[in-house]
Amino acid sequence: MVWNYPEISKEDFVKLLKGFVDLLILASGFQSSGVPSHWDAENCKKALHWGLFFENVVRSITSSDLFGESMSELDEAISEMKANPLFPKGLEDLSSDSLLKGREFVLEHLMNNSGLKDKQLQAVLVAGVELGDGITDIIDGKLCKRQSVVSCVSALENGLEILYKKNIEGEESLQREDKDETLLGSGQQPIELLTWNIWQSRGVSYFLSKRTLRLVSGASLIFSAPKAQWAETLRRLRVSSENDDVVFIEKIELLLLGCVTSRWTYLIEGFMSASYKSVTVSEQYEELCKLLLQRSKSLKQNEIVLNSKVEEILEYLTEILESRFHHLWKLPSAFAAAAIPSWSPLFGQYFGEIEKHLKLDHSTTRCCSCEKEHKDCELVERVWCLYVFHICGSH
Repeated sequence: MVWNYPEISKEDFVKLLKGFVDLLILASGFQSSGVPSHWDAENCKKALHWGLFFENVVRSITSSDLFGESMSELDEAISEMKANPLFPKGLEDLSSDSLLKGREFVLEHLMNNSGLKDKQLQAVLVAGVELGDGITDIIDGKLCKRQSVVSCVSALENGLEILYKKNIEGEESLQREDKDETLLGSGQQPIELLTWNIWQSRGVSYFLSKRTLRLVSGASLIFSAPKAQWAETLRRLRVSSENDDVVFIEKIELLLLGCVTSRWTYLIEGFMSASYKSVTVSEQYEELCKLLLQRSKSLKQNEIVLNSKVEEILEYLTEILESRFHHLWKLPSAFAAAAIPSWSPLFGQYFGEIEKHLKLDHSTTRCCSCEKEHKDCELVERVWCLYVFHICGSH
């Protein structure tokens, strides 16, 4: 095959196409560093002009049978770009067909940005009006679609807020009831339904919060790069004596999010669908001990091959934690349980710390104020979260 389109060489076209991909990454809301990208009306117009350029070129190539080989060359070049492991996952739908709708393709990424602000939306509208030529009709369609999605998200957030408040009230009620009741010494009291629901809604609230979703988007972008690049990005997050702990905890959070971004939706669905079981703390603990024993015998087998990127992240995380392991306790229980794979050494360390505090004498410093049996404290919640994700979820 030979590129025979006279208006532009194949090399120049591919070079411009790579620049177009970089533009679409920015249109999705973030720079390569993970910092939010800025869009004004002028930038939106430039982006739409780029889309129009590719529309015209591809339409010109496809309009004549003379350029059939050039079309084949173009499809092959796009396939080679997408085969690169560093190619952005969110642009897998790039094709000659999508380039034929270049402006619509740009708008898709500009308006599907989860962090879209009013100013950016206004900039898109201004650019569309100034360009005209049918683009306003496309924008109207995108706006209607976006409004539908935003309405659903808003309704979900309102529902979660109501649920969270009701569960907080239930939690306070639970703490008031049987305040002086003697707890069973061997952990044989089942987790109550109300407690189960409180812990579950608390985890869901974290997973679906706007802050968490922004971090998931940033982590997905950061960890799509090779280790040397994302490690350098994290190193640049400066710390000082005033914000050392805050920034360090955010680094840990980003690293753990990098382990689960590819299965984020599945993770949430699985957690929300975990139905109540009348199970005791000791039963959960025994199941988790068996899991650890099984994992240590199997030596991760094929899982290490399937999770090479995750293993890199966990190795890096284990190195920077060292004596600062206690910072894991500052992350939500459900998130820590979901993000740390059971085959990793970090899982054994995390569970070991929980186990150590469960067995401490009352006279020893512990991370909860339970006097006898742990009933519904943070320690038991962390055991429960590990149980839901790694025992219930494994079935």
